[in-house]
Amino acid sequence: MVATFGQLKAFNALARTGSFTRAARNLAVSQPAITAQIRRLESDHKVVLFERTAGGVQLTALGRRLFRITQNLDDLEEAASILLGGGDDVVPQSLRIATASPQVFMPVAAAFSRRYPDVELDIAAGSTGDAIRRLIDREADIALTPLLRADERLDHIVFLRHRLAALVPADHALVKHEAVSLSEVAAEPLIMRLGLSTTQKMADRALAMHGLRPRPILRLETREAVYEAVANHLGLALVLEHDVPPDPRFQVVPFFDSDVTAEESIVWLRSRRSLGQIRDFIDVAEGMSTGNRIPQRRKS
Repeated sequence: MVATFGQLKAFNALARTGSFTRAARNLAVSQPAITAQIRRLESDHKVVLFERTAGGVQLTALGRRLFRITQNLDDLEEAASILLGGGDDVVPQSLRIATASPQVFMPVAAAFSRRYPDVELDIAAGSTGDAIRRLIDREADIALTPLLRADERLDHIVFLRHRLAALVPADHALVKHEAVSLSEVAAEPLIMRLGLSTTQKMADRALAMHGLRPRPILRLETREAVYEAVANHLGLALVLEHDVPPDPRFQVVPFFDSDVTAEESIVWLRSRRSLGQIRDFIDVAEGMSTGNRIPQRRKS
């Protein structure tokens, strides 16, 4: 038994929304029509693709495997419609963004919104790994994050490069210096990140290159918690200079003996480069990219 195009479209819509009601609305059909298509798809192939829950539906393991294949159908349909001149009618007026660096990329989102005010932005902040996973699983259209390893499914542009720096309370003695050494900072009580933080991995690498093995006084899960800990004089931290929002309670001080640098990138799936809002967002970002230049941080 071959699955029909209608069944797969209904499957995709339900997989994306997690709701029969929203899936029906997205496809401009009735909810019973979606229910019938999904029931027929599952019964014809004697499989269970969704688990019904109180809050809607969730994909089963088999459903997730199928969705990795069938989600390309939506991309193909949209690309064909754009090529044939009907793109404006089929491109949804929304864009899902996953970012590990909201402070870095919010100016891009703002510029995009000014140019395309009718497009709703859905921005999810998390770790670098979360952002890339969301992109690959089609839970996001664009990822704004460091791209740590090559992946043939992905393409990107480097938006900004910035260096590792020290985050210091505003009244700390090191603030008086234009730049400090890693050893000076390592001699102070240090606050570090928990888990798989990209910034923490870079900090660990920089410290190891200088033969420094400081013991943290505190480990915290989020960068926001790190900022608050520094602001409250619990210690110093190693950060990426443009990840830190302006705040009079602390200051970012560069290192004069470390050139560890992160590349913040606009990342997308190669197969979706020409699609609607994705294409438009990339165009806006390319116009704002600093490329190989490392911008100077503004003083808080």
